[in-house]
Amino acid sequence: MLSGTGEVSKDCSKSELDSWADVLVKWSIPTQHPRQLAALVKQGIPEALRGEVWQRLAHCDQDSSLMDNYRILISQDCSCENVIQRDINRTFPAHDFFKEAGGLGQDSLFRISKAYAVYDTEVGYCQGLSFLAATLLLHMPEEQAFCVLLKLMYNYGLRDLYKDGFECLYLRLFQLNRLMQEHVPQLLIHFSDKGVESHMFASQWFLTLFTARFPLYFVFHIIDVFLLQGTETLFQIALALLITYKKDLLQLDFESILKYFRVSLPKKCRNEETAKQLMKLACSLKVKKLKKYEQEFMALKARQDSEQNDEQYAAEAEKLKYALLRSEEEKQLLEQEVVKVKDILKREVKKAENDSIRNSTIIAEYKQICQRLDSEQLAAKTSLNQLKKKVAGCEKCSEIVTEEVSQNENEEEATLTRYQERIKELELDLARAKLAQVEAECQNQDLTHQLNETLTELQSLTSRNSWPPWLHKTLSSIKEVAINKSAVPRRDSNTTDPMSREDNVFSN
Repeated sequence: MLSGTGEVSKDCSKSELDSWADVLVKWSIPTQHPRQLAALVKQGIPEALRGEVWQRLAHCDQDSSLMDNYRILISQDCSCENVIQRDINRTFPAHDFFKEAGGLGQDSLFRISKAYAVYDTEVGYCQGLSFLAATLLLHMPEEQAFCVLLKLMYNYGLRDLYKDGFECLYLRLFQLNRLMQEHVPQLLIHFSDKGVESHMFASQWFLTLFTARFPLYFVFHIIDVFLLQGTETLFQIALALLITYKKDLLQLDFESILKYFRVSLPKKCRNEETAKQLMKLACSLKVKKLKKYEQEFMALKARQDSEQNDEQYAAEAEKLKYALLRSEEEKQLLEQEVVKVKDILKREVKKAENDSIRNSTIIAEYKQICQRLDSEQLAAKTSLNQLKKKVAGCEKCSEIVTEEVSQNENEEEATLTRYQERIKELELDLARAKLAQVEAECQNQDLTHQLNETLTELQSLTSRNSWPPWLHKTLSSIKEVAINKSAVPRRDSNTTDPMSREDNVFSN
């Protein structure tokens, strides 16, 4: 059945008009209702008076500032205009006022929906809001309809159903379940067995105030009572429908139940007399435990939130535990790496020490040879000078000396050649020793750099905890070895250059 279906008669008996006329005269203060008002509203407000009475019940008949604000709001830009336009094309298509695309009814409905979206930036435009706005537009001009719509959303709590992830809607559905358990427990059990949940049929009822599917006569009467009583009317109407059609629903399965709520149930309310009986039953139902059920819902929600937090904490603890285990594994790997680096460094330091000792021995031998050569050279010079003096005074001796000198020179040349070859061997050994020492020092520097990087990474990994004593001792020993190694003096820095020594030996 299309929304907006149903003819609403404007006929009203004289006695009924007289009663309303008397009430309206006495209703001088909007917040103070005459005694007869509640009974008359529950019987249904005459169609001719609905526009005025709805405004009085909503306390907006004296609020002219909202009407002035409306003219400003409709001139402002709105980001959801496309969504609004799509919805109004599906709003009350069975009613002549809203049938024509671009007609007066759809244009008014578009403006009032847009104005509310601009006004209520927190909620914005809500799907289904157009049905409620269209219901109001059938009884009053745009400005007054906008004022009543704001009162319904703010003062009667309808906008709360759309806020905070529909939390208030979940509360209303919980309260409805508890009321069903109290009034129609058999039907609640049947729904549970078939997998039908209250949100599958009642969400639309509550969000649109029953305006989306039911005949207009029934819709108008519901709004009459809702403006008088407020939220409890939602539960009274829902219970009245469930109680009245319980027998039908108990015979249906899952799919049939949902179809019954969507199609069959609205059709059963097309009869005006049936709608009156439903409203009479609804107004007679007592729903005084709503506050108690709300407290139950809040306690249940708090418990669920606590359990959810506990699950989140447990999951977080598990993540931290896994991270700690992984950190421990990385720490063990780094410790093993430290031990390996320590062994390598010890071996290289030992090798460097041995090379240094060998180089020192070679240098000492070289110095001894040089000293011996100096001594022999000095002695040879002295002897030569003496011989020169003696030979200078004797011609015969000069000839003999010349012959002996020739022999000695041959011997000295052979000795000198032998010494020169030895010096070359020593120089070559010294050069090799220096090269080996330089390579060892470079390798030690690389190992020391790698060790420092490893120590830094290990320290960063375990910065939140104190060093284990064994590891602190190990690192201290490694640092000490590295410092001692870097302090070993270079043996060749102050050593006499062999070539310069050779020059000294043979300079004379």
